Amino acid sequence: MPSRPGETALATLHRHYSDREGEARRRRETGQKVVGYLSNNVPEELILAAGMFPVRLTGDPRDKTEIADIYLDEVFDGGIKSIFNRLFTGHFDFVDLVVVPRTSEAFLQLYYFVTEVRRWEPERRVPDLYLFDFLQTPFYLTNQWDRSRLALLRSRLEHLAGDPITEGALREAIATVNKDRRLLQTAAALWQGAPSRLSGVDALAIIGSGWFMDRAEHATLLESIIEGGAALQPRSGPRVMIKGSPQDNADFYRLVEKSGAAIVAGDHVFGDPTFAALVDEDGDPIDALTGYYQLHSPSIRSYPQARQDERFMALVGSAAVEGVVFYHDEYDDTLGWDYPDQKRLLDARGIPSLFLKRQSYRRPDHVAQRRALREFLEALTAQTVAAR
Repeated sequence: MPSRPGETALATLHRHYSDREGEARRRRETGQKVVGYLSNNVPEELILAAGMFPVRLTGDPRDKTEIADIYLDEVFDGGIKSIFNRLFTGHFDFVDLVVVPRTSEAFLQLYYFVTEVRRWEPERRVPDLYLFDFLQTPFYLTNQWDRSRLALLRSRLEHLAGDPITEGALREAIATVNKDRRLLQTAAALWQGAPSRLSGVDALAIIGSGWFMDRAEHATLLESIIEGGAALQPRSGPRVMIKGSPQDNADFYRLVEKSGAAIVAGDHVFGDPTFAALVDEDGDPIDALTGYYQLHSPSIRSYPQARQDERFMALVGSAAVEGVVFYHDEYDDTLGWDYPDQKRLLDARGIPSLFLKRQSYRRPDHVAQRRALREFLEALTAQTVAAR
C-alpha cells in the first residue's frame, strides 16, 4: 500500500533532520555560498536575503573530541566541544562563514578559543568566524546596540555575497520564514493537542529539519503533514514536557518515550519556543528583525527570567502537560539558578516534576535515566488515575 502524503512528508523531514549537512553540501557544490550559524539567535532571514544558504551547525554526542580535549577546559559542555572539534577537523569544510552569536557565554568563549587556536595551528583549514555581538535585555539602549550589530552583520554578508541586500529581498525572506513558523504553530497541535498524534521524536524532527533545508520546501512538507494529521492514531501515556538544556538530538526523547511517556512539549532552544513568535512584516525590516531577535528568539540567557517562566507555564497549560522532566547538562551554569522557582510554579499547580541534573552529553547514564523515568512515570500515572 502506498504511503499517505503526510507520512512521506514526515519521512522526508526525518531524513533532513538526520542528514543535517546534506542539503548545504549540495548547495555548495552548485556554487551557492553557505553560511553556518549557531543557535536561534542569528537572523537567518539576512542570510536568505543575501542569496546564500543558511544552515544551523550542531554537535553530535558520538563525535570524538581529541582536539577540543587538548584546548578546551573540562567545563565546556559536550555540544560545544563537538562543534569546536568539527571546526578544526574539516567537518564544516562546506561552510563559507560561521556566525557565532554572543547570546551565551559558551558561544562567546568558543569564538575566542577558535580564534586563538587558529593562530597556533595555522595549517588547519577552519572556516572564517564572525562574532555577532547581540544582546537580549529588553531595554531601549540594548535595542539600539542590537540594531547597529545587525547592520554590521548585514555588511559582512553583503561583502561575502558580492551584492547588496535589498529591502525587497529582506521582506521576502522574512515572509518566507514567518510562513514556516506559522505552519509550525499549526502543526504543533499534532503533538501538543489532546489527543497527541505525533511523538516528541517526530516533533524534534519537524522543528529541527527547517534549519537544515530550504525553508519554502519545509513549509510545503508541513502543509502535507497538517492535512493528514487527523488520520494519525492518538498516542497514549502520561503527557510530559522536556525542559532545560538543549536537546540537539533525539536520543533522550527516544528513551523517554520508550519508557512509556508521550512527549507533548519541549521547552528548550531546539523545541517549541523556536516558532512561538513571528517577525513583524509591516514596519522597517531591520527594526523588525532587531526586535524579534532581541526579545523573542529563545536562548538560555533571555532576560527577564520572569517573562520566560510565564511563557513556560503558558505552554504547560496549553499542552495539558501532566509532568515535567528537567534535563540539565553536567556543566550547566545558567539553568540551575532558575530551576527552584520553576519547580515552585509547577508545585503550585500540582504538576509533578523530575530533575535530571549533571547529565553527560557524550556518555549519559542511560540505566540511571531509565530508572528515574520509570519511577517518575509510575507515580505520575497513579496520580492521574487517582484524579479521575
